[in-house]
Amino acid sequence: MKRLLIVHNAGDYREARRRRAQDGSEIYYGHSYVLDQLDHLADRHGEAGFLCCTAPEYVERLDHGVTLMGADCNAERKAGRALAMMADYDPTHLIVHGPITPLLRWGLRRGIKVGCVLADSFAMHPLDRWLRFGRLAGALNDPGVTLIGNHGVNAARSLVGLGVRPEKVIPWDFPQTRTPDQWAVKTGPGDPPYQLLYVGSIGRRKGVGDVIDALLHLRHRPDIRLKIAGLGQRARFEARARRMGVADRVEFLGLVPNWQVMELMHRSAAVIVPSRHGFPEGMPLTLYEALASRTPVIASDHPMFAGHIEHDCSALIYPAGNSRRLAHEIERLLGDPVLYAAISQGAEQAWNRMQIPVKWGEMIDHWLQDDEGDRAWLAQHALATPVGAPQSRSWE
Repeated sequence: MKRLLIVHNAGDYREARRRRAQDGSEIYYGHSYVLDQLDHLADRHGEAGFLCCTAPEYVERLDHGVTLMGADCNAERKAGRALAMMADYDPTHLIVHGPITPLLRWGLRRGIKVGCVLADSFAMHPLDRWLRFGRLAGALNDPGVTLIGNHGVNAARSLVGLGVRPEKVIPWDFPQTRTPDQWAVKTGPGDPPYQLLYVGSIGRRKGVGDVIDALLHLRHRPDIRLKIAGLGQRARFEARARRMGVADRVEFLGLVPNWQVMELMHRSAAVIVPSRHGFPEGMPLTLYEALASRTPVIASDHPMFAGHIEHDCSALIYPAGNSRRLAHEIERLLGDPVLYAAISQGAEQAWNRMQIPVKWGEMIDHWLQDDEGDRAWLAQHALATPVGAPQSRSWE
């Protein structure tokens, strides 16, 4: 019998399960899917556990072979408690869901099957990359790590830039159930006041301050407002809005359930995706959802967005960190109904271009099954296909 353990630094799947049982909702897209996949993997292979390191400490064993756990620690800084709980679970197969080298090394030392599934990019300043991830490539290139995935093609390629062998790296995604054909093309931003929307964690490298600063450059446009949905350094950026004199035009919504996000996006005049290059963005689900909502996206030129969205066709793109240029693009979008409609129209093609065939649960299922056909399937979907494997990567 196989005992799969997936370890993620953040999250709390006991809470996600409780919320789903209570009213069917989820705060973060993909949580319900992951819970369903844990059930499926346990049914197929034996047992499946998910350890969320920063969640309160608990072990909850469900009656169908699934165990949900929290370790009350930050494994990226001090992994001791997480490692102890991993040892207690005693997995035969370990997936480290994040670039956490000590957890990978733990699995390699024990001689168990090890995989690493990421949603991170590594296209950053070389010195920063070496300081943060200098030992990761060596761990991932170890023959004992037999599954490596990253969320999206660009993020997968950034792993190769880090030094990971391309024949080991598979781009993956969650199933996307919200599609552009569910919404009508928008022909204009509607009537003022015009609502801008940011959805995501609230922090400097996510570019939240740049959006607030853009409102200062738009002080002659009191009809432009901003809503910020998410958790993080809220007090810091509320203070920033006050200093900039735009606090009356910024509303912090807190954590918004995922089922409300699409409607909130569609009601907005634009969705801002302002990530700075230093943020290790994989492929933000916010970008998928914004494109699906048909609301025009104004995005930074973060390397992970390259090839997915095109300036003046499916989005407006500005240099990351440049709030003045962001303000210019906001005003240009709101003042040009022809451009607005064209970008809304182009969202569907961009959304389609972002789709890749490998889904999170399917990838793990093939890895656990591990027969000749499964290994061939995984090799076929890697960035570089080994000699003799089929050459049909549909994400290219």
